[in-house]
Amino acid sequence: MVCLSAKPVVDGLEEELGGPTRVRVLRADMRSAAGRALAERYQIDTVPSFLAFAGDGRLLLRLNGTSGVPTAALRRALGSP
Repeated sequence: MVCLSAKPVVDGLEEELGGPTRVRVLRADMRSAAGRALAERYQIDTVPSFLAFAGDGRLLLRLNGTSGVPTAALRRALGSP
């Protein structure tokens, strides 16, 4: 499953970019009620999908990850080299 194969890369991004004042990585199980609500709200129809938000809630980036985790694009959107 693409979603499970993306986990190590997302874990690495979380470790690299995360921290109390930097980036918070949230994961949602699309089979759960909360996941379905998020999918509906943000019109997610492909898993995995990656959404990056600014601190004020603006959507900065939306990517479909079926061809691999778009780490470079996520890093750029989140302000990391």
